[in-house]
Amino acid sequence: MDNRRKNLRIPARIPCDLLVAATGRHFTGFTRNISFGGVEFEATESLSRPGSGAGSGMAGILTFQMRRLGVLQELKFPCRLRHVAANTAGIEFTVSYPTPEQRAALQRMLETRSNRLD
Repeated sequence: MDNRRKNLRIPARIPCDLLVAATGRHFTGFTRNISFGGVEFEATESLSRPGSGAGSGMAGILTFQMRRLGVLQELKFPCRLRHVAANTAGIEFTVSYPTPEQRAALQRMLETRSNRLD
């Protein structure tokens, strides 16, 4: 089997929100797994039904609500939907050079499998 993935995927259920740039549609859901390269996203509604506003190749923003000492802060990643099926999507982060804050938060999510920074 040809494994094109560059980054190790860690199973993790982390709440997040997907904004599809072209349509302005928001989808709430969770990660199924996460890596430095992207996530497998599970939406609370169908992504693939006609008129859903989500499709392969579309650009978007994936937002995590990170918790630090009980306070929420948003962490946003530019992304691209690599594939869409039912209520799941493979999402690739498109930021070439993550900020130190993004890199540290991703590392923390990979280590703890959660959205807690403390």
